[in-house]
Amino acid sequence: MDPYTAAPGEVQDKGLIKNTGEPETTVKYGVRSACSQVTVSLAQNFLIIILGMSFGMPTVILGVLDHNVASNQTRLESPQLIMSDEQSSWVGSILFLFHPVGAVISGYIVEGIGRKKVMLIVCIPFFLGWILLYNAQTVNMILLGTIMLGAGMGFCEGPIMSYLGEVCEPRIRGSLTLLSGVSGNGGALGIFFLNAITDWRTTTLISSVVPILAFAMILFLPESPTWLIYKGRMVDAEKSLRWLRGWSKKDKVMVEFEQMVRDVTKATKKSSGIPTKLTKRDKFHSGLNYVRRSEVLGPFRMLMILFFITMISSFIPMRPYIIEVFHMFGLPMKPEWVLVLTGVLGITGSLVSSVTVNKFGKRPMSLWSTAICFVFFLILSFCAMNLHWPGWIPLTVFCICFWVSGYGMLPLPWMLMAEIFPIEIRGVACGISAALNSFVSFLTTKSYVNTIAWFGLHGTLFLYTFVTGVGFVYMYFYLPETEDRTLQEITDFFVQNRSAREFKRPKSKRQVERNKDIDSLM
Repeated sequence: MDPYTAAPGEVQDKGLIKNTGEPETTVKYGVRSACSQVTVSLAQNFLIIILGMSFGMPTVILGVLDHNVASNQTRLESPQLIMSDEQSSWVGSILFLFHPVGAVISGYIVEGIGRKKVMLIVCIPFFLGWILLYNAQTVNMILLGTIMLGAGMGFCEGPIMSYLGEVCEPRIRGSLTLLSGVSGNGGALGIFFLNAITDWRTTTLISSVVPILAFAMILFLPESPTWLIYKGRMVDAEKSLRWLRGWSKKDKVMVEFEQMVRDVTKATKKSSGIPTKLTKRDKFHSGLNYVRRSEVLGPFRMLMILFFITMISSFIPMRPYIIEVFHMFGLPMKPEWVLVLTGVLGITGSLVSSVTVNKFGKRPMSLWSTAICFVFFLILSFCAMNLHWPGWIPLTVFCICFWVSGYGMLPLPWMLMAEIFPIEIRGVACGISAALNSFVSFLTTKSYVNTIAWFGLHGTLFLYTFVTGVGFVYMYFYLPETEDRTLQEITDFFVQNRSAREFKRPKSKRQVERNKDIDSLM
């Protein structure tokens, strides 16, 4: 069979793989390749912008319509929309409850129809969600619009992160993945800024334009070459790779293309051990046994722990109610503009992270940011014990925490999601991971009102401080450095159950030559 017409799920190595046992090679390209990948990242990050706007939407809605903060004018204009504590807890958290629905569905269909088509489809629920919010006349309509946005958020995360991991070179994968964090923070900043200068209905109407722009941008992107190889569409895969590497010539991309074929072939052979004539029950048990393998279970367990740690350490459960929290601390700025300030800090933190991750590595950045957040969380907890302190003190602490969390904590699990799962289940694993993360976010956000009632604001912040401290210890012992590592090397790390502290970045040629010079002098 011609390798360029292989059947879906079947990768032929004849004429494509010279030696399946040869070591993997990281191909170095030039500026044109980097520009092409940056263009792809910017285009598909329009979806991340929508995701950030959707994430900030409950904060905007509750900051206007919650009965604890609603102005007299709002009560007169929209009395049917003023929310009780129970209604507010649902509006603030239901986004996360329906997020898993979209995530699980996309996780399965993304392997069948491809990353690009799923990213196009998801623009529809986003558009409908914003239109429902704009026309909302009851709290139930607000809930329905929020449900649409939540489903859209879950639907897009899996294909976005798996797409990024498959189209980027290892040398810039971390930076481009971090642009997702920048885009997400940019979306939140955008909706906070609109809320500060106009009313909430106009904010939702303007937001409905962004899904249309995203659809137009994604329409011109190539499909993931890794997915195309997995489906046996070799000609399309080669064209896609050439596009992603700055429309390089065939000879220039052939080394990387052959390596990608080897990786997919290796992954396919691992999963092809399940006989096709088994019953559905036997197939289920065989699939369950595969999921229990170290290269699947290890990354999944680590990712879920990191999601929980970074969620608590980044104020996620508190964010829908953050305007009320700002009022409680008596900050010396209008809460709506404090939101804009936190959005600016979040996006600048993500930008700095995207340009420094290749220099410092993901592991050091994550450890630094977690340690800093632990210290300032502790300070903020003591501030909450005495709310008569000058308002500039908690304002400064909030600013530091938001910048640091945007720099090294919030992006971490999303960067790793694009790298750590085997190719044959990457789409499904990304979808399920995002779904479970969202379900935990729902539980912590929905219970925030109860947590405040039980422990008070200072007790809740002390609890967050404890989780952050435990998170630092966990990262120190179990978080590997994936920067400059190929996807196969990362998978092998979990298979071999190696120590995270010893899994360091590969040395550059300059470092190797410098070490040789030192050894020769000695």
